[in-house]
Amino acid sequence: MKVLFFADSHLGFDFPVRPRIERRRRGWDFFNNYHHILETAITENVDVLLHGGDVFFRSKIPKPVIEKVYEPLLKVLDSGIDVLLVPGNHERSRLPTTPLFRHPQLRVFDRPRTILISQESISVAFGGFPNIRNDVAGEFAGAVDASCLLDEHANFKILCLHQSIEDAVVGVQNYRFRKGRDVIGKEQFPADLDLILSGHIHRQQILRSTEGTPIIYPGSIERTSFAERLETKGYYMIEISETGIDWEFRELPARPMLEISLPEALSDESALIKAIQSRLPSIPDDAIVRIRCATETQVQSMKISRLREIFPDSVNVDIALPPGVTGSRRGRRSDGY
Repeated sequence: MKVLFFADSHLGFDFPVRPRIERRRRGWDFFNNYHHILETAITENVDVLLHGGDVFFRSKIPKPVIEKVYEPLLKVLDSGIDVLLVPGNHERSRLPTTPLFRHPQLRVFDRPRTILISQESISVAFGGFPNIRNDVAGEFAGAVDASCLLDEHANFKILCLHQSIEDAVVGVQNYRFRKGRDVIGKEQFPADLDLILSGHIHRQQILRSTEGTPIIYPGSIERTSFAERLETKGYYMIEISETGIDWEFRELPARPMLEISLPEALSDESALIKAIQSRLPSIPDDAIVRIRCATETQVQSMKISRLREIFPDSVNVDIALPPGVTGSRRGRRSDGY
């Protein structure tokens, strides 16, 4: 059995239905990688397409964006592929409804449940539940029991989640999660599991439970913030056979993210612009650029409209506020992503 596992697509991110300004939008980066994954599922004839949560960028999404997300799934389903979806925290643990949910091969972990899928001589039980937003450590055992995954008779048992797990690492500072109310401890996973698949953490990584069960985070399909600027993005292709489980991480395109820090001594607009222009030759045409201001005076002097004139249309640019300055003026001074 072949399973394509991805998560944290955050579709709808920087994808306004009625944009007030015509410029390159980052939302297409996410949709392009999403479509690539769906096409890969079809062309490589996978048996299961599993999304580990945060399909959408937030819980309230315009109807045209919802339709744009769900519509291409019909082609996947009509290809005979089982599609499993885990509601994430960005959806507030509940996906927007669609008539597509009536398709017999599309199943949502909208409650603790187990889905049994068989392929030739292999039977795999996929158990899971929607994101638990409060005290997952305390609720975890009950949710696993309620899913009935451990009671299922199958060759393999896979737990599907959208949660933070102990020892997961995020950000450029390599912050490591410690177990607590909102973090599942590695010793909490039952011994009878063969694999744990989880979304929520945006960096691709593989952990191990105390019992030794692999815990796979595929990471997000694109860089959602500068904290992810050094991370490789992609998805996992998982092969399940009578002899065991193998996996392969596959990389997706991710636009480079660069930061330009302004010298504190500069204050007037012309000097600031000149400092930025001196960096232009080293910036890729498809980059996402953040201008890091050192003082509030620099924030007052910089205008996002002026920056857009400097950079190619293919570049997204933002102004980062210095420490201690509130974001109240950010709407006028950022590229909005």
